[in-house]
Amino acid sequence: MALRGLWKGTLLALLLIYGFSPWASEAGVPEVRFWQLSNGFRVLFVPRPGMPFFSAVIYVKAGSVDEQRGETGIAHLLEHMAFKGTPWIGTSDWNAERDVLLRIEEVVDKLQNLTESGVAETSEVEALRAEFLALQKQARKYVIPNEYDRLITLAGGQDVNATTSNDYTNYFMTLPSHKLELWALLESQRLSYPTWREFYQERDVVCEERRMRMEDDPSGRLYEEFIAAAFKAHPYEAPVIGWMSDVQRLTAERVAMFYRRWYVPSNMVAVVVGDLRKEDVRTITEKYFGSLPAGAVPPRHPTVEPTQKGSRRITIELDAQPQLVMGWHKPTYPDRDAYIFDVLQYVLTDNGRSSRLYTSLVKKKALCESVSSFTAPGERYPNLFCIWATPRAPHTADEVEKAVWDELNTLARESITTSELEMTQNKIESNLVKEMETNLGCARRLGYFFLLSGDPDFPRRYQEELKRVTSADIQAVIQKYLTEQNVTVAEIISKPTTASRKNSASASSGNTAAPSEKSSGRGIHK
Repeated sequence: MALRGLWKGTLLALLLIYGFSPWASEAGVPEVRFWQLSNGFRVLFVPRPGMPFFSAVIYVKAGSVDEQRGETGIAHLLEHMAFKGTPWIGTSDWNAERDVLLRIEEVVDKLQNLTESGVAETSEVEALRAEFLALQKQARKYVIPNEYDRLITLAGGQDVNATTSNDYTNYFMTLPSHKLELWALLESQRLSYPTWREFYQERDVVCEERRMRMEDDPSGRLYEEFIAAAFKAHPYEAPVIGWMSDVQRLTAERVAMFYRRWYVPSNMVAVVVGDLRKEDVRTITEKYFGSLPAGAVPPRHPTVEPTQKGSRRITIELDAQPQLVMGWHKPTYPDRDAYIFDVLQYVLTDNGRSSRLYTSLVKKKALCESVSSFTAPGERYPNLFCIWATPRAPHTADEVEKAVWDELNTLARESITTSELEMTQNKIESNLVKEMETNLGCARRLGYFFLLSGDPDFPRRYQEELKRVTSADIQAVIQKYLTEQNVTVAEIISKPTTASRKNSASASSGNTAAPSEKSSGRGIHK
C-alpha cells in the first residue's frame, strides 16, 4: 500500500522532531514483556517511546506443513480470505448474504460429488453450474469491496499485509498509537468470525498466482521441483501455494475445517511494538483477544523424512537463463548445529564481497553472476542448507557445482581464521539489531523467534549460541552434512534450438556419461 501525501508529510515532521533511534538495548535486542491470557493467547510487547506509532503482528502456528495431503494450499488461501471482512465489515446485509453463501456450498458439494464419481457432462451438472454462477452473482450484491483495508487506511494505518509460509501465517500492520483498540477490535473479529465471502473468486486468484509464480517463472519452477525432490515423505515437500489440482478442489468448508483446527488462541501469539504503555496493551488485549473461545491445539505427527542415502538430481530444460541450486538435509533449532549453519551461511555468501563463494565464484573465477545461501523450506522441522547460483555465460552449472564442492572441501580441511570468524559473528549480530530497528521489523522477528522456540528471550539465547561457534564447529558440520550422499541438486539448462540439438546428438552419440561419473569427486572428502 503506497504512502499517502499526508502520511509522508506527517512522518517527515515526526522524524525531524524525534530523530532516528536504534530502539535497541545495549545487549543488541530489546527487552520484551510477555503475558498469556486465560484462553492461551500469548502477547509480546516492546515499548518504544518516541514516534506515536506502533506495529503489531499476529502469528498463527499454521502453515503448509500442517495441511493434509490432497488439500495443499489451504493455509495460504485462508490468509487471503482473512481480508474479506466479517459479519460486520464488508457487507451491506450479512443475514441475506450468509443464506446465499450457504446455498453456494450446497451446490458446490453436489457438483464435486458428481464430477468426482466420474459423472460426465449431464443436464444435472449443467444446471448446478448455472445455479452456482447465479448464486455468486447474487452474493456479490451484498459485498462492500476492500472495506477492511479502507477502515485501516482511514485510521492512518500502513504496512497492512499478511504472509503464509511452510511454518506459519502472520498478519501485520502499523497504526498511530491512539488506534490500538481499533487494531485489537479488527484483528479479534477476523480471527473469530471468518465469512468465506467471495471464496471461489479468491480461489481463482490463487490459481492464477500459482501460474505466475511457479509454473511460468523459471526460478519458481526450479525451487518447487528442487524441494519436491529433496523431501519424499515430510510435508515440507508441498509448496506453500499448493499443488494446482488441490487448490482447484478446495471448498469453503474444507478451509473452514482447517481454520477451526488451527486458529485457536493457544496456537497464536501477538507482538506489539511501539509508543504504548504496557498497562494499555494488556488491558486491550485482555478485552478483545481474551474473549476468543479457548481450544486445544491438535497433536502434530508429521511423517519423519528418511535419511537420504544418495545424491538426487533434477534437470529442467527451459528457454531461460541457467540456474543451479544445491541442498543438504540438516537439523533445525534447538539443535546446536543449526546455529553453526547460520554462521556458515555468512562465511559462504552473507559477508558481502569478502564471502568465500562470492570471492571465489564471482570475483576470481567469474563463473557466476550471483551466489547465495539460505535455509529452506522452513525451520520448525529439519530442513535444508541451500546454495543457489546463476552461472555467467558461457560457464555451465556443472562448472559452478564443481567450484562449490571445491570451496566446501577447502573449508572442511582448513579452518577459518579467528578474525574471519569474529567478523562473521559481529555481522550477524549487527544485522539482527538492524532488522529490529523498525517497529515492524522488531515485531516480526520477535514473533518468528517465539513461534520456533516458545521463549520470549530466545533472541538473546540465539546471540549467545552464535558466539559459541568455533572454526572447528564449522569444519565438523561441513564434514557431517555437506556430503554427496546427502545432496539434492537441481538445475535449469537452456533449451537448445533444433539445429543445436542435432549437432549435439551427433557429436555425443555413444559417449553419454553415467550419473556417477558426472558427479564423481565432488563430495566432501573426509
